[in-house]
Amino acid sequence: MANNEHKNLSNANLHVPKDFSTASNSTTLTKNSSGNLSWISNTSLGKQTYSFRGYSQSGIINSWQRSQPMTDGQSPNQYSSNTSTATLTSIPITPIVLMKTGAHHVIVETSTVYKIYGWVSAALTNPVKIGIAKITPTANNTATLNPVLIDEVSVTGLGSIGKLIAVNETTITSASLAAGDFLVAFLKEEAEGDTGGDIFFHLQVCTTTY
Repeated sequence: MANNEHKNLSNANLHVPKDFSTASNSTTLTKNSSGNLSWISNTSLGKQTYSFRGYSQSGIINSWQRSQPMTDGQSPNQYSSNTSTATLTSIPITPIVLMKTGAHHVIVETSTVYKIYGWVSAALTNPVKIGIAKITPTANNTATLNPVLIDEVSVTGLGSIGKLIAVNETTITSASLAAGDFLVAFLKEEAEGDTGGDIFFHLQVCTTTY
């Protein structure tokens, strides 16, 4: 056996892994499904998705709707609690309202939103927005909170809930999330038009910790 075993080499004499020189920055070496070494983006390693799905019915114009509280039989899917506010970042949310709403997600570690992905359908032809926001609570504090906009998804209904509209939003307005933040969704019909038409959405908010 050689006296100079690999495990005894000093750090200065150790070589970098295979294909290190050609690998992109911010990548990590892994063994892929074919059993080969592969350099993958760090973004792929720290991925987490948060699912928002719900429905509403047109009728209230230019006012954000939030999910019904957990005490309501349609919670967390029905978005019909009127905030009477046209600007998402001006919606007042008390800690009581925050805790009573079952549609929210709590962020467990610092992360970044890099994509909002999914589908929307609407039995109307009006423009509709879905707003994704974060709310940062403070322990032992009853002060009213305001959402911070992460991004808004804008679609125009196709007049049928059977006609799906693809969402693949990658330009995020404010992507940073902190541990303890609440991730919240709102829905708004933007203009007059068809009334009584159902609106459905299934969206994934995609985050990464790298």
